[in-house]
Amino acid sequence: MPDYFALLEIPRRPLTDDAALKARFHELTAGQHPDVAEAEGEGNPFADLTVAYRTLSEPRTRLRHLLELEAPELSFRGLAVPAGVDRFFLEAGQRKQALDAFFQKYRAASSVLARALLAPEQYEHLERVEALLAGLTAERESWLARLPELDAQWGNGERPIAALVEIAQALGYLDRWIAQLREGLLELQLLD
Repeated sequence: MPDYFALLEIPRRPLTDDAALKARFHELTAGQHPDVAEAEGEGNPFADLTVAYRTLSEPRTRLRHLLELEAPELSFRGLAVPAGVDRFFLEAGQRKQALDAFFQKYRAASSVLARALLAPEQYEHLERVEALLAGLTAERESWLARLPELDAQWGNGERPIAALVEIAQALGYLDRWIAQLREGLLELQLLD
C-alpha cells in the first residue's frame, strides 16, 4: 500500500494544513502533468500524486489511510455505529426512501397539471431535507472538532487509534448521508 503522506512529503498526522497540502501538491506536480511531461518509464507520477492529494484532503479518507498505515490489523467491519451518529441512522434512511418514492411519483405524473399538484409535497421534502442536512453537517463538524486535540496527542507521540477509528467511522456514515441528501436536494430543486 502506498504511503500518500510520504508521497506528498508531509508528516503522517490526523490533521493537515489544507493550504500547505495544496501548495505541496502543486509544487510536486508542476512538471508532472501528462499534457506537459514526457512519458518516461512505468507509472504515472501525476496520477499517483493526484490520488494522494484527494485522499489526504478529505478528513474521512485521510483518517482511513492513516489508520491503514499505522494499524493495518484494524478492520472497520462489524463496528457499532458511533454514539451521536446513531440518532440520524433511521431518519436519514427514511428521508432517502421518502425522496425516492416522491421522485417515482413525480416521474409517473403524466401531465403538467399532475406535476404542479405535487408542488406542495416537493416543497415539504425540500424543507425536511435541508433541515436534516443542517443537522448532519453540524454533527459532522462536531466530530471534526475533536481532531485538533487528537492531532496534538499524535504530535506528542501518543497514538489515539481508537478515537480516530470512531471519528473515521462517524465521518463515513455522515459523509455518505450528506452526499445522498445533497443529490436528492439538487434533484428536487431541478424539477420543472
